[in-house]
Amino acid sequence: MNWNLAEFRLFGIDVKVHWSFVLVLAFGAFLYGSGPAGWIGGSLYGVLSMLLLFASVTLHEYGHALTARRFGIGTRSILLLPIGGVANLERIPEKPSQELAVVSAGPLINVIIAIVLVPVALLLNRGNLGGVLSLDAVSANIQNPGLLTLVVFVLSTNLFLALFNLLPAFPLDGGRLLRALLAYMMPYTQATRTAVVIGRLLAVLMAIYGIFSGAIGLLLIAFFVYVGGSAELEAVSNRAVLRQYKASRALTPGATSLYTSERIERVVELLMRSYQTDFPVRDLSGRFVGVLTRPRLITALRDSGPETRVVAVMQPAGDIPVCSPETDLATVWEQMGQSGSRVIAVADHGQVLGIITADDISEVFQVMSAAMAGTEHRPRPPAGTSNDSQETPGYV
Repeated sequence: MNWNLAEFRLFGIDVKVHWSFVLVLAFGAFLYGSGPAGWIGGSLYGVLSMLLLFASVTLHEYGHALTARRFGIGTRSILLLPIGGVANLERIPEKPSQELAVVSAGPLINVIIAIVLVPVALLLNRGNLGGVLSLDAVSANIQNPGLLTLVVFVLSTNLFLALFNLLPAFPLDGGRLLRALLAYMMPYTQATRTAVVIGRLLAVLMAIYGIFSGAIGLLLIAFFVYVGGSAELEAVSNRAVLRQYKASRALTPGATSLYTSERIERVVELLMRSYQTDFPVRDLSGRFVGVLTRPRLITALRDSGPETRVVAVMQPAGDIPVCSPETDLATVWEQMGQSGSRVIAVADHGQVLGIITADDISEVFQVMSAAMAGTEHRPRPPAGTSNDSQETPGYV
């Protein structure tokens, strides 16, 4: 379920708090409420502790996102889940040096938070950290709620977040660092595959330990590592296939264009006779002025009827990203994701040759990947692939 408990925007990036985050707050309230502070005071204190912990997680994700922005890579959103956070970048940094910087920024933020809190803890504990910085910070915070134990809890958990994320288990930060280092010595796809295999082995070890120790949270993280690594390996492999083909390859020969003065009832007839679902729109002089997409057509038919003019419901040309015929399809796919558009116009020296949809790229990928694997040609899928379903690299 994609319901969000809360959403806010900071530094131009949307932060979404998943509904399951309520479970974290409830767990904190129960855990601390059953301690010496009592149910009311302890529950409030427990909720505060969990909020501060996830504030640190959020800052960790902003470390990734803001560093990626310096390299021209946007972040679609940051999602907070019970097992941590994920920064959904628009694309993966392809230069190993850039990925090293983006990945390192997250754990570095946690280390900085811990360093900042050290003098606070020293001040509150009369200059003594002996016995304060222990692995039992959570238990101490429950048994002795107060400002000092809360500071030590946040300090210790930030150090733990930094160290845990540096485990070489893809897609944790340590796995991405491993992938970036391997990319200096081998092709990017092979580096990803190697990092994923190592991550899977660590995930299995974490799962085994979680089963015998009763650490349910570790089982969830092991599952996330195993599945997340597989998803990104698939995304990187797909991108490697698309990188080999140009935008001109995905243009549909003889695609039908519409004119601004036409009624959308004609488009319904065209849909019944062909596979084309999105149509470039031109004015009477033949100049490209927009696109009528399938979702806009359906909405127009429902809201205003078949007599509606194409010009009234089309997506204007100014809202449609443009690429050249020589642009590779992986870059085209990324442009779609960055712009939020399911179509892109292909132009050569200012002349629009046609449009490419997410469905077109999906078809090229399926056919070419099947050909590379030595299998038979696959038919055109009846349902298209919207850019909302694109694989998105997530930095945890």
